[in-house]
Amino acid sequence: MDSPLTSPELWVLQQAVEGRFAVEHELGRGGMGIVFRARDLSLERPVAIKLLALELALDPASRERFLNEARTAGALSHPNIVPIHAVEAHDQAVFIVMGFVDGDTLGQRVRRAGPLHRRDAFHILQDVTWALGHAHHSGVIHRDIKPDNILLDRVTGRALVTDFGIARVAGRPSESGGTALGTPHFASPEQVEGRAVDARSDLYSLGATAFFALTGRPPFDGENSREILHKLLLEPAPKMGDQRADLSPTFAAAIDRCLEKDPGDRFASAEALAAVLVASQGEEDRIPLPVKAYVREAKVAAGEIGSSLTAAGMSIVILASVFGFESFEGVLFYPIAALFAGLAAMRFGGLFLHTRSLVDRGYGASTIRPALVLEEREEEDERTLRPGRGFMDRPAGVILLGLAKTVPAIWLATLGTPWLSILGAVGAVLMPMGFVRQLWQVSPRARRIWSRWLGGKVGRFLFKLAGLGVKKDRLLAAADAPTGILLGGAVEDLYRALPPDKRKEVADVPELARQLEAEAVAVTGSGTRSTHRTDAVAALEAIRLDLLRLHHGEASADRLTQDLEAARRLGDRVDQALTLGQD
Repeated sequence: MDSPLTSPELWVLQQAVEGRFAVEHELGRGGMGIVFRARDLSLERPVAIKLLALELALDPASRERFLNEARTAGALSHPNIVPIHAVEAHDQAVFIVMGFVDGDTLGQRVRRAGPLHRRDAFHILQDVTWALGHAHHSGVIHRDIKPDNILLDRVTGRALVTDFGIARVAGRPSESGGTALGTPHFASPEQVEGRAVDARSDLYSLGATAFFALTGRPPFDGENSREILHKLLLEPAPKMGDQRADLSPTFAAAIDRCLEKDPGDRFASAEALAAVLVASQGEEDRIPLPVKAYVREAKVAAGEIGSSLTAAGMSIVILASVFGFESFEGVLFYPIAALFAGLAAMRFGGLFLHTRSLVDRGYGASTIRPALVLEEREEEDERTLRPGRGFMDRPAGVILLGLAKTVPAIWLATLGTPWLSILGAVGAVLMPMGFVRQLWQVSPRARRIWSRWLGGKVGRFLFKLAGLGVKKDRLLAAADAPTGILLGGAVEDLYRALPPDKRKEVADVPELARQLEAEAVAVTGSGTRSTHRTDAVAALEAIRLDLLRLHHGEASADRLTQDLEAARRLGDRVDQALTLGQD
């Protein structure tokens, strides 16, 4: 028996890619082919190569169908689809070169560790839904969605769909244009019956995959394929809510609807499913917990750093204006200034370490912007629920009270009486420190300014500094980063890669991308709100594709300008709707 390292398939493939790829070892095999890990020698990166089974490669029809459908799938470009780098045929070697994903398949993860937590299952389902929506919009039906065709990146946890459009090769098309059964546990009823399939067939398979991810078993099982297919065609699918009581009713109902026998009873499109998934999750579920915790800590840290620096600054002011730098009191106030400056430095150091931890887990600066937007809106909502705010709960009241305490302390410090002067000077240092911290708590404007800084150049600098020494592949958006964040980050990366003259022509791309990115995550709910979110994501995707075309010389800046104008109008409508409370 041949070793996986010396198998005839590996040798056939290695001969075909000699000088370009070093085929390392077999990753897995199925009924239609074998996947190998290889090394791209020119780009020095790992890739996965899927080789069409040698017996199928000898069949001209299977060979041509494989190549045509692989090229179609290769045209797809989405953060949750494994990219196809090349499709080639050399004598008996017919293969696809794909991006290598270091991690388990969803099937392996569940078989090894058991059913997923509802949050993990939601994010994986959301990733795959957006991938399917992109593919279906491009006219590509997967036909073999199953746990083992969903890869989970080990670093970021992102779910990526593989084998797009290829399952058709393994089956025989029916006269009606349908596809014969690929994987019984996850096939749709229309696939089993050999009827024509469309996007809704993929949604059925996705529902079965979600059921497996949450329970550890497929919705229909049996001792053999015949028994499984009998149940699939004649028995209703088990209700998801009965299997997992911890799921939200909307989330469970979405999976149940995917598993309807009649395609007409399922969601009409992946976009419709995505909208319901978003509506099923509260804002807290869509902002990653590490990011949410970081934003809240950063807000507290800003107030503490500001108050400590105020105290340090006042110590120097008092020393200079009241006692003089050469005075005896300097023995007291130099250490006070150093102490508070040190406290500010220590607090900033703690924030820096937290930033470093966030970067190390795969989050970038772009992931915190939507969290900042949501934090501001939550604070605004909370303020509207606080009836009868007193004068001292307002910035003006805090400032007046602070001045009322600080001015007498300064006056006392200038009396010239040694101990009274020191007592007044200490009060003149501590009183402003206290009212700056209180002002920070009651002033939405101050926190908004800090949010703008943290979500802008200051935040990018901080994350860049914290990311020094971190491997670049860990700076991708993390697993629970929503699609809007992924697309927004891709838009900014593509913009920065443009030549300077091109960047000047479309200088407002980064700002608009950040606005759309925040709206794609911040807008929640159903109906019009879901439409706003879908539109924001679609606008980001349009801009990303325009930038890609611009890079490849296939489009002009005029096309991008038109899409930017349309996106700007969309952003204005969403902002107006949120302001007026129309949704």
